[in-house]
Amino acid sequence: MKTQINQKLLDQYVQMGFSVELINMAWEIINMESEMMDTLFTLSIQNQKVQIKQDKQDEEVLITQALVDSYQTNQQIGSQILELVSPEQKKRVDRIPCGLKNIGNTCYFNSLLQTYFFNSQFVKTIITFQPQQQDKQNKSIQLVLNQQNLFIKMIGSDLKYVDPSEVVKSICDDFGNVLPIGDQQDVGEFNHYFLSRIGEGLAQTERKRKNIDDSLIYTSSSIFKQKSSIINEEDIVSQLFLCKIFHQFQFEQGGYQQIRESTELFNFIPLDLKDGNLYDSFDSFVVNNIDDFKNDFNEIVQAVKYNWIQSPPQKLSFQIQRVTYCKQKNELIKQNDEFTFDEEIYLDRFLIENREKYLNIRNQNKELKIKQKKIQLSQQQITKFNNGKDLQDVIVDLIQFLQMQNNHNIDNSANFGLSDEQETIQQLQKYSQQIQLKKQSLQKQSNELQNQIQSNYNDLKKHKYLLQSILIHDGQANSGHFYTYIKDFGLDKWFKFNDMNVNVETKEKVFQDAFGMQNGINAYLLIFNRIDIVKQELQSQMRTYRISSENQYLNDIYGSYLNQKQKEQLVKENKLFLNEINQQISLRVIDKLIEPYSIRFEFINEQYRIISNSVQSQTFKPLITLNFPIFIKSKMAIFGQDNYENILKWVIIDSALREVNPDKSGYFGVQINKNFENQIIDKFKDKFTEFKRPSRFLSQKEQDDFHLLSQEYIQYIAIASLASILFDNLLQQHISNSLSVLHHFSLLAKQLDFQNYFYKLAQNFQRLIPIIIICKMIPFQAIVNLQELQLLQAYLSFQHFKDHQTYFWEAQTSIMLNAVNENHKEPQIQNIINKFEKNIKDPNFIKKIEELNNDIITQQTTLSSNYDIYQWTPNIKKRYFI
Repeated sequence: MKTQINQKLLDQYVQMGFSVELINMAWEIINMESEMMDTLFTLSIQNQKVQIKQDKQDEEVLITQALVDSYQTNQQIGSQILELVSPEQKKRVDRIPCGLKNIGNTCYFNSLLQTYFFNSQFVKTIITFQPQQQDKQNKSIQLVLNQQNLFIKMIGSDLKYVDPSEVVKSICDDFGNVLPIGDQQDVGEFNHYFLSRIGEGLAQTERKRKNIDDSLIYTSSSIFKQKSSIINEEDIVSQLFLCKIFHQFQFEQGGYQQIRESTELFNFIPLDLKDGNLYDSFDSFVVNNIDDFKNDFNEIVQAVKYNWIQSPPQKLSFQIQRVTYCKQKNELIKQNDEFTFDEEIYLDRFLIENREKYLNIRNQNKELKIKQKKIQLSQQQITKFNNGKDLQDVIVDLIQFLQMQNNHNIDNSANFGLSDEQETIQQLQKYSQQIQLKKQSLQKQSNELQNQIQSNYNDLKKHKYLLQSILIHDGQANSGHFYTYIKDFGLDKWFKFNDMNVNVETKEKVFQDAFGMQNGINAYLLIFNRIDIVKQELQSQMRTYRISSENQYLNDIYGSYLNQKQKEQLVKENKLFLNEINQQISLRVIDKLIEPYSIRFEFINEQYRIISNSVQSQTFKPLITLNFPIFIKSKMAIFGQDNYENILKWVIIDSALREVNPDKSGYFGVQINKNFENQIIDKFKDKFTEFKRPSRFLSQKEQDDFHLLSQEYIQYIAIASLASILFDNLLQQHISNSLSVLHHFSLLAKQLDFQNYFYKLAQNFQRLIPIIIICKMIPFQAIVNLQELQLLQAYLSFQHFKDHQTYFWEAQTSIMLNAVNENHKEPQIQNIINKFEKNIKDPNFIKKIEELNNDIITQQTTLSSNYDIYQWTPNIKKRYFI
């Protein structure tokens, strides 16, 4: 324990007018005697404040506790703290900033962190911070490193929100104790500790812990008078966030004018709600008249406390005092009066360098202010009639009530029957019109006075500030929720940061919430940026909020702050997150896969059984082409290729996957993750018997066989479609088209094995079609179509299927042609016979045979498209190839 002050020194300070109690308090605080006088003066000033405003301080303690604890007790926003379950829900939307997880009663600190994230110099300082290895155990340095990691994630994470837990857990008091949020700390007090610890960490040195009562460093945000951190005004956090106030306290004592001066760093400047707007409330903060001040001689005198801004800070931060303590009810009451402010303000009038000029203008405006107050009172008498609703709304409600008193709407409980109140209604309508005119007149007078008052400050508009952040409190005095609106000047957009949820908001909505136009929703903190800071930000793309899958990712100023290791950290984390999303999607897809696979498997087996039975008696059995898997199954049956069984099942899986996959992709045609294959195999083992499930992954040989089967199926469908078109044209007796189609059909069929169904079909067509064409022309009464005969001769000249029976069929064709010639005596018929016998190719007719017309090509394409390898469903086609 410190030794007591010696009596001689004690008497000396008593003779100076300080109380014994005050002297002993100062002696306990100081480290060196040279600090005694400064400490006594500071304590003296604070002691007067305590005596004058003790009730107010008690009120502040309760207000602070309520605001901090309000979120915990608010039942309306319970869903806010529920973490999103689905990984896809956690994915950040491109061009939207990253949110912050609410880890329990931290919404106000999340709002502050988001605001700090929009301070590019602060972010750059944190991101580029590199301590020495031996310093990393320092708690303040650990806080900066945790903040660094959080900012890195906020810059480039694909997550919709990130977790600030490590930052919150790193904020300690002067004794190294972690500060529990909501435990006897208000927003400003907690923020004060946060900034002081950040400042210490950035300096990479342990600050000397001073046993100094908070009275010595009292800030408006530091409500509780307990030991607290001192923020060095040279720290970068002071330069970036704090405002230096020059206090000047003037009062009489013993017949002499006393002036006591000191400086203090403020984080948030308090604004009194009753003033109604920022400028008037700022004025009340700067000039504070005290009518009943008790000086050191116990004299009751008038005093003036001036709080001048020492120099223009980078940021101006304000706290609107909305909550009051009602002693009669012994409870806190949140006042929801409207409080207005502009998007831009000028600091000049409140700077110490302009104090004389400002005080002169202020005196000039006194009479105008008095008039304005009277007008505001008149407005309140109308807008808050009997401390309630707007008088005009009351009258309109009454008019509506009187108008409904009739014999109609008898079921309405507010209708008490017919009543002749027409004269009363007309009089009330006149009152309503008069009130409206009165309101307009009063507002016009108020605006004119306000413009006149503000115009007197036109010469004090050098130091401009723009509004960047508004922290909103939604709720009552003892419950509620904090969120913040922040303007990105580069994008000219307002964002709403509501913990994990971030979205673009309209300017109208921002100021509707901020001014207090809705009961319980209103601004709590305001943060303005100095204009030169804003202009610097507008010179380049500061923040673009791109996600890693998009172009220009990290290609902005914030991205340039990151070193290679930090970028690699983001790549790794985003990849893990993407894997988590894919894993979740895979599990969900596989769960959905079971039913469509089972339906398809049963369909394939049942339809194959039905169709194969229908062609059982045929010598040359066709491959069934209802769909690709049935084609494989029929190939297995006809050619005895059981090694296709595993391929068949994966083909069915592919189709089922295309149904349930969000991107409609299947097993084939994309790069499939081995883990995904394993999950399918495991799931199918659990759900199906060995007969119904694939036995293994596809081997390389099976993959090669699949591609061969695919090509064969495509070729088979092309041939089958031509065969179908050929049948249609023959039935419709379109001979020229039939011969052209037959030629192309024959070209494809010749490539097949001679035992193939379509090979045999094309061979038979070549033999039968000449008979069909020629025989109908043999009778005497028949019409000879010379063009059809010429086209037939051109087709036969290709001699597609030449075998040991070719001579026989050529002879039969020659006999039939001679019969036509004998019966009709057409000279051109003999010419055709000559061409046939000599196998002469007429180029004009050869060209017609070789060209398929557009209608046939379209028809073939349409038919083939119904038999896609991958896009098939377990449905019966009205028509299919067999």
